[in-house]
Amino acid sequence: MTELEKIPLFPLNLVLFPGSSLPLQIFEPRYTDLVSECLKSDSGFGICCIREGSEVGEHANCFEVGTFVKITDWSQLDNGLLGITVEAQKRFQVQSYSRRENTLLEGQITWLTDEDGGEITQEYHALRDFMTRVFEHYEIIFDEDSYKINESLWLGYRLAEYLPLSVEEKQALLELTDSEQRLQRIQKVLEENKFDYGTQA
Repeated sequence: MTELEKIPLFPLNLVLFPGSSLPLQIFEPRYTDLVSECLKSDSGFGICCIREGSEVGEHANCFEVGTFVKITDWSQLDNGLLGITVEAQKRFQVQSYSRRENTLLEGQITWLTDEDGGEITQEYHALRDFMTRVFEHYEIIFDEDSYKINESLWLGYRLAEYLPLSVEEKQALLELTDSEQRLQRIQKVLEENKFDYGTQA
């Protein structure tokens, strides 16, 4: 039986994919405590997309598959709030929930792995070229080690991250464990919406 691990959870109205970074403003005491804990112990937390409820309060109902993140930067913002930047690292699935005394949500989780399909095949070259144009248009720059536009896993995550898809569709893409299936689904969604990704950016 797979051993469960307990991690703190941060419910948000978004889906975060491995390899992404996200700035956050922290103002609730339970989350300032969480940030302090993570910085002191060099640990991280999970971000889960909210299915029902709100980001503020105690009773958000989250999707079970989320993304583990670690804090890469923090500072005091001009508005007096604590600002942090997190980097998404890997996916997990929540098996059960609990709450700390300060109402911070925790999850007993198992880690999920992706079946990396390796280099993209010819049928996904148009998606790759489209994504390249998007990066160039918005001047999105990756360092040399993290830019893997020809790898199906990386390309699928970046397409899912940057395309204007619904939260539900992004969550479905996050939950897939096969990188080629993820590209197939993205391609199908674009074609169903008559999006000419071969010529647009």
